[in-house]
Amino acid sequence: MTLRTIRKTEKSRDITLFLDDKSVGTLPIKVLPLFVRPGEEQEITADEAEQLWPLLKNHARSLLLDYLAKAEHSEHQSREYLRKRRFDAAIIDELIDYCKEKKFIDDARYSEIYIRSWLKRGIGLKLLRSKLREQRIAQSIWEPLLQEMYEPEDGFDTLKSQMQKYISRQKEMSYNKLKDKTFGYFVNKGFDLDMIAGAWRELQ
Repeated sequence: MTLRTIRKTEKSRDITLFLDDKSVGTLPIKVLPLFVRPGEEQEITADEAEQLWPLLKNHARSLLLDYLAKAEHSEHQSREYLRKRRFDAAIIDELIDYCKEKKFIDDARYSEIYIRSWLKRGIGLKLLRSKLREQRIAQSIWEPLLQEMYEPEDGFDTLKSQMQKYISRQKEMSYNKLKDKTFGYFVNKGFDLDMIAGAWRELQ
């Protein structure tokens, strides 16, 4: 079995390991077994390869738990975090399952926090749905939460308040030009066209 190790720079504390040209993850140089020669390609035995797996798993677990301790993250974000560090898929799957079981990763909880954050910023429902889809979370998880948390009346009041401020900041222009500009701005913010038209009428 061929072991290849790559160190990004001479000052890097971590090293990426490849077994038979397949990336299996990163390890701090200080925890490498004595048989590993950093920066070299070498042949190792199956027993030596087996020694690497607990080290890789422990390091990946430590990285992931530290990542999750700093902020709420989705399953997709957590997987990507480990993938970028070149960990083997089996290690990633095992750790994600462990963190979901322990509720360190909870896509419903993440979705609720995410929805609340964007609602506070005053974006429209269409844009919010688009942003939720970008999070790679199943719609069956976030859609019920969105229906529960989003109040159309509040959305309309938010839109009307934002529109009033937006119009007050505009330079003098014709009615039609101001209307087109205002409608375009709030369509881009994800508000429904009928809601925009309703807010516009109430402000005239």
